[in-house]
Amino acid sequence: KVEEGEFKGKDILTFNVIQVIGNAISWIVVAPLLDILIYQEPASLVFTQGVTAAIMNAISAGVIGTLLLVAYAATRTKKGSLSKK
Repeated sequence: KVEEGEFKGKDILTFNVIQVIGNAISWIVVAPLLDILIYQEPASLVFTQGVTAAIMNAISAGVIGTLLLVAYAATRTKKGSLSKK
């Protein structure tokens, strides 16, 4: 609904839940497993790094991404807001 000029509570919640899940999958599962397979890194090290990266990226994407999407939605014309005279 961002293109329609709407980005309210439910949309913010949906965005943040999806980005947290995406960060968790990529940083806690995929990246550490590939580091272990490709570089033979110690598992405890890469999973610790992955959890830290997932948390930090989720926070930054949540704050910055939400602010940018709210600002962008405010620039869009809301559906039905224009009337013909």
